[in-house]
Amino acid sequence: VRFCTAINCMDGRVQLPVIQYLQKRFNADFVDSVTEAGPNLVLSEGRNNNLVQSILSRVNISVEHHDSVGIAVVGHHDCAGCPAPQDEQVVHIQNAFWFLRQQYENVEVTGLWVDSCWDVHEVI
Repeated sequence: VRFCTAINCMDGRVQLPVIQYLQKRFNADFVDSVTEAGPNLVLSEGRNNNLVQSILSRVNISVEHHDSVGIAVVGHHDCAGCPAPQDEQVVHIQNAFWFLRQQYENVEVTGLWVDSCWDVHEVI
């Protein structure tokens, strides 16, 4: 059984597209979901240490107990938690990607953008 991890927005519109994409991307049976409002912004800025640590503690469970083979951080169109345009959100995704790469050196990390049609695009 293979797991991967999605650090995804809590917005229900992006859950299924991201899960389906990651199951194919990482050849995973299951996707552990760590949800937060605008997680790309939260991890990019690192201003709210409590939220950052909460996200990391949940990712740690996926990595340590489910042997997650990959981690994705997600941003999406029309996000209430990160109401920035796509180009700014992609920068947040990239910053979050580099932060996660430092935390999880032995796990593949990627960044995803979900567009207005709910299609998933790898941005890193």
